[in-house]
Amino acid sequence: MLDYAHLEALLAVEREKSFEGAAKALGVTSSAISQRIKLLEERIGAVTLNRQTPVTPTEVGSELCRHAEMVLMLEGEVMQRNRDELGYSEEGFRKIKIAVNDDSLSSWFMGILEANSANTNPYLLEISIADQDYSIDQMKAGSALAAISIHKNPVQGFQSTYLGTHVYRATASPEFMARYFPNGVTVEALERAPSLRYSSQDDLQIQWIDQVLGASVFPPSHTIPSSHGFVSACLANVAWGMNPALMVDDLIAEGKLVELVPGQTLDKPLYWHCSKVIASPFKHFTATVLEEAHKLLDQSNREPE
Repeated sequence: MLDYAHLEALLAVEREKSFEGAAKALGVTSSAISQRIKLLEERIGAVTLNRQTPVTPTEVGSELCRHAEMVLMLEGEVMQRNRDELGYSEEGFRKIKIAVNDDSLSSWFMGILEANSANTNPYLLEISIADQDYSIDQMKAGSALAAISIHKNPVQGFQSTYLGTHVYRATASPEFMARYFPNGVTVEALERAPSLRYSSQDDLQIQWIDQVLGASVFPPSHTIPSSHGFVSACLANVAWGMNPALMVDDLIAEGKLVELVPGQTLDKPLYWHCSKVIASPFKHFTATVLEEAHKLLDQSNREPE
């Protein structure tokens, strides 16, 4: 049996990224945290932490952290179901790590956080920003118990549910369009017009060009790791970008932004992935995710239940 005081220390180090931060979070000394981690590693015969700065868990350490989170959630559910007999009070926060892409967080996911905060016993969410194309990697690595992904098929131990389609519009300011696309959106114009990338993994603009023009173009680009920054850059005549319709439709209606090719959207289906182990205790949060998604994401291509 693993000692859960040791796992709690490991989980705190993962969250705070240092022994000192973990000690403050748990109200103990740094030496106590170090001793607990040492005993845990001796017990399992493996290193759980990469001890550089910032401190990060090893692959084994990440799996143990997710295991600890799942046990705490299941324990909380048992206590909740039997609270009268056990004299259980709903004090303290339940914590969970999930992966969400920035476009969702900036456009429709905030309503879920608001609903969660209104609960009598809300979760404390540790949200890691992960591109919807690659968030499945975090689940495979054991660094998230729930995530938003474009992939329908879940990794082993997870289940997935269709959320809806996130619609992206290729947008720019009228001034930018007049400067770079005076004769329309052509391959030649796209090869010289600055675009926006979220990161080196972001290729939405390339996908859109291929879909609309059937051409393979790698446009010059600024890298701005912020969905809100994308919109601001477009408004400031800096570049054109693939922006969520939820974030730019009002700006298009006001004439502040325009679509490069009206009506030519890039549509990304989204799925909610959740560990089967926590599916029951996490069901109310998942229900909120689905409710918000069904309200705000495009449901015209909704998959049958």
